[in-house]
Amino acid sequence: MLYYAKMELAKDVIDGLANIQNSNVLPEETFLQLLDVIVSYICKNISDGKSIASIYPSKSDLVKAAVASISCLFIEAARHDYDEESLKIFLHNEHINGQRIEKLCSTYMNNKQDIQTQLELTGGSVPHIVDVDWRLHHCVKISTCCSTDMPTYNIRMSTRQCNEMKYVTFTCTVQQLQELVYKLKDAVRHIEKISNI
Repeated sequence: MLYYAKMELAKDVIDGLANIQNSNVLPEETFLQLLDVIVSYICKNISDGKSIASIYPSKSDLVKAAVASISCLFIEAARHDYDEESLKIFLHNEHINGQRIEKLCSTYMNNKQDIQTQLELTGGSVPHIVDVDWRLHHCVKISTCCSTDMPTYNIRMSTRQCNEMKYVTFTCTVQQLQELVYKLKDAVRHIEKISNI
């Protein structure tokens, strides 16, 4: 038996998933349309022109809650790399039962790869620092005063965002550089502390 990291969902998401199992609350046709639209939105394949509001206009609050709950379930399951059986076990453990579980799980599995690809693209959109170059300059005289005799550092950080390299350049004093290094070390200590929990 494979071990999967335990997926956790908020109580209102769990309640929302339990509510959509009731066909008196959400008709079958509406449920199936919602699944298609949700997957299209998550995977950014919004070419069919269907909007969430047009699916069940008389109960738009119910539809919004269902969309939020199903979206959270699909995204978190993909993030934890759940297969169909693991997702069914998770739902069963949360006391979510009903005929729609099969369709929910099969829709997830049919689109799992696309959801994970979209998550990777989304996660890679934040720039990552990949290299740092620095140079020490020593300013002896400025035109506004006699002499300064002040060392400064030119820092150039290389960042990668979606496989595109960009550069951030700034100048700082010794004290500013020491403060930056201290804050970076503090961030590393904090991350190490979290990872040991």
